[in-house]
Order: sequence, then C-alpha cells, then structure tokens
Amino acid sequence: MAIPKVVIVGRPNVGKSSLFNWLAGRRIAIVDDTAGVTRDRMAALVQLGEESEGRFFELYDTGGVGIVDRDDLSDHVEKQIETAMSEAAVILFVVDIRDGILPLDEEVARRLRYLETPVVLVMNKADTTQFDDRGGEFYKLGRGKPIAISTHQNRNKKELLKLIEALLAEHHSDKPAEAVMKVAVVGRPNTGKSTFINMLAHAERVIVSERPGTTRDSVDVHFELDGLPFLAIDTAGVRRKAKLRDNLDFYSGHRAERSIRRADVVLLFIDPTQGISRLDKQLADYISKQFKPCIFTVNKWDLMIAGAETPSDAALGKYAVMVQHAFRTMSYMPLAFITAKTGKNVKALLNLSQSLFKQANRRVGTGVLNRVLREAVAAHPPAMRENRTPRLYYATQVDVAPPTIVLFVNKPGLFDPTYQRYLLNVFRERLPFRDIPIKLYLRARSQTDPSIERPRGGDDDDVEVIVGGGRMLESDEYEVPRNLDRDVNDLLAELED
Repeated sequence: MAIPKVVIVGRPNVGKSSLFNWLAGRRIAIVDDTAGVTRDRMAALVQLGEESEGRFFELYDTGGVGIVDRDDLSDHVEKQIETAMSEAAVILFVVDIRDGILPLDEEVARRLRYLETPVVLVMNKADTTQFDDRGGEFYKLGRGKPIAISTHQNRNKKELLKLIEALLAEHHSDKPAEAVMKVAVVGRPNTGKSTFINMLAHAERVIVSERPGTTRDSVDVHFELDGLPFLAIDTAGVRRKAKLRDNLDFYSGHRAERSIRRADVVLLFIDPTQGISRLDKQLADYISKQFKPCIFTVNKWDLMIAGAETPSDAALGKYAVMVQHAFRTMSYMPLAFITAKTGKNVKALLNLSQSLFKQANRRVGTGVLNRVLREAVAAHPPAMRENRTPRLYYATQVDVAPPTIVLFVNKPGLFDPTYQRYLLNVFRERLPFRDIPIKLYLRARSQTDPSIERPRGGDDDDVEVIVGGGRMLESDEYEVPRNLDRDVNDLLAELED
C-alpha cells in the first residue's frame, strides 16, 4: 500500500522548512532567513506516535508560493509545488501569525480552494498563548479552525500530529522497506547530478537547469532496481570557499558532506568538458577520509565523443588514464562513463555500486587474512627503524563497511605510512576488497602476550612462522585474542582514542 503524503505549502518565509525539520525530528532542510531557500521537494518519513506504531506518512517540504528566485527558477519551483499538492493526502497550509494575512497567503488559499485534499491551516511562530488571539483573522482564508504552533518553542506538536492522524485514518500504511543501499551523488555544480537522479526516479523529482547551483539541499529520492528498494541522495554542487556567495552555499556544502557520511557508496560526478579541478580532488580526499566506496562517474560522455576524430574507445582509455593520474592515491576505485540524460550505462553503474557495497560488507576468515599477511611480509619485510626490528604477530578483521583490520605489532611507530600502504595494497589485491578503502589499525602487543593463542587443531596442523622478526601462527582456524571477546564497538572506540 502506498505511503500517504503530507505536503507543507505556503508563501516564502513562514517557517515551512522549520516545520518540516520539527515534524521529522531532525535537521534535514536548510533553514535561513533568506526567502526562497527551498526549491526542490524535500521528503522525510514520519511515524505517527508510539501508540500508533506501524503507521507512517511521507512529509514533503516545498518552495515558497510566489517566490521570485534569484536564478530565474521560479517556474521550476512552482512546478514542484503543483506536483506535490496533486499527490498529497493532507496539505499543511502554513502562515505567519505575527505578520497576519498577506496577499500571497490569499493566493495560496485561492489555489487550495479547488482541491478536494484535506487542508490544515497552521499558524506558525505563535511562541506563547498571547499570539493565539491574533488567529481570528485567518478564518477569512476559508480553511476552518487554524492551529497555532511554534517550531522554535516546540509548542502544540502533538496536537498537530493528532490532526494529521485523524485525516489519514483511511490511509493505513506499514513502514516501507529499508533501502538496501544508499547512494550519494556529489560533485561540482552543473555536472548532471540532478539529471541522473531524475533518471533513476523516472520523474522530474528535482529541478534541472543549466544554471549552476540549482540544487541547495540534499534530496533523498527512493527508487527501485530489480525489485529492490534503493535510496539516491542528490546533493548541491560543492563550490570553492572563495566562490561561496552567501550562507546558503555554505549550508549546501555542509549538507553534501553529511550526505557522503550517510551513504554506502558515493558517486563522484565529473564533467569531462570542464576538466578535473582542485575541487574535484578535495571532494575525493574527503570521500577517502570517510572510507566510503566511490566510483568516479564521468557524465556527459556523449559530448566528448560527438564529432571527435579519435575513436571512442581510444578517447575513453586516454581519459581513464588522466583520471587515474589525477587521483593517484585512489587509483583502486573504479571509473564509469555514463550519459545521464539518455540513461546510457546508468544500469551498469548501479550494478557496479552494488558490487562495491557487497565488498564493503564482506568478512574474511582470520586464517585467510593471516596467511595473506605472512606472504606479504615474507615478500617485502619491514625495514628496521630506531635500531629496532618491526614485528607483526597477528591480524584480525573487526568490522565491515569499511572493512576494518587490526594488526597486532610490537610497536606501531616502527611501521611507516609507506609500508602500511603496501600492506593495504596487498590486502586489496588478495582479499575480496579490490575496489574499496580499507581501514587499518596498528596495535601494540608484546611478543609474549598470552592473549595470542595457538590455533585450534592437532599439533600436525600448527606451523610456526617467523615474520618480520616476530612469531605468527599459520592455520585454517585461529583463536581470537581474549581481549577481543568484548563488543566490537568498544574496541573501535579504544582504537580511535
């Protein structure tokens, strides 16, 4: 059964985005005093009270009716509002109780008059009961008894939710299936991110324009692929700090970074007609520091090969080499060439994203991991430092997404970053983590520590091996060190400290 939609509408600057965040219970939409901040339809899943467990609705924020957009996108914003209202099961008509009725409020009321959808008139910014007396004039809008609320003072939230619940009584719905994978789409402005999102949704879900910086918020868009639910996150184009025009650009960049942290896989969009800039490298560096699987997605590839004298395969190979050179420290991450406008290679890109997601959630046996480590060190032992021999005793994978490996050594400081990168490259080559980042921890452990136990099995199965001057055990089954029997999160927290 389809989830009912509750849509927030109103003129600019009445607090629609504040109401959206308030009902959603978290900061999703950008809130700023500047009029016309919201352009696209923002969505969030809301549960109707503890006593109504299992009942949900989708809450939608929309742009301000009658907004004069600084980038001439007013018609696009209006189209998003009309689409949201046509799909709504309940509409929340928001007004500012302090300003009273303004001409744009009457315009919104006129548009709603011809809809059969139930409407709740919400008077926002009523921080105290003293403001409630001003609500009488809003009866003129013809929407019945209004409800006074304050998002800042958390006033009358339960009452508003009860009204919504009563109007949704005929729209029963269970909680939708959780997305099997969250994909964040990031990049510079005007690289085709929103076009790609609309292609996935098979609808004009977000505004697409040739003007850079069209998207401001991070917009969650649900879609299905082969019968499975997925979540795509459209983000604002990230700008260099020197080109931030105002607070909105700053907030947009912050939301894009948060979307990267939320995502399971990140698609870094690159426009081949613009070349690769320092900003692309900064974005890639941030993705790498978050240990997120990433695909370098070259969009608009049709423009590069249209009318070109060079064969398409040769041009593709040449550009791939250029991308790998530009992102040398992330050369293991895959590269994809698509045309979002026509949908070319989009399905293949999503299949590749699923492959990376599965890699990030794989676990390898302790025996396999230690054999790979032993062979890596045997092929290239660590060099002595500080007149001491680096020694590796044991390795174990303690977490997934990202795969997290702990190496027990005599002294972490003896292993320089170059050697750690060597081990990571070997793990990536020999283990099922070929295309994704791996988090590696070095933890001090004395050679005689009793927590390093001999493997289970008969004496004939146990083979002691000398690795880097230390002792390691080779077997198909390894005992986890005693101090790892606790919760993995406790260990990770200790390692982070």
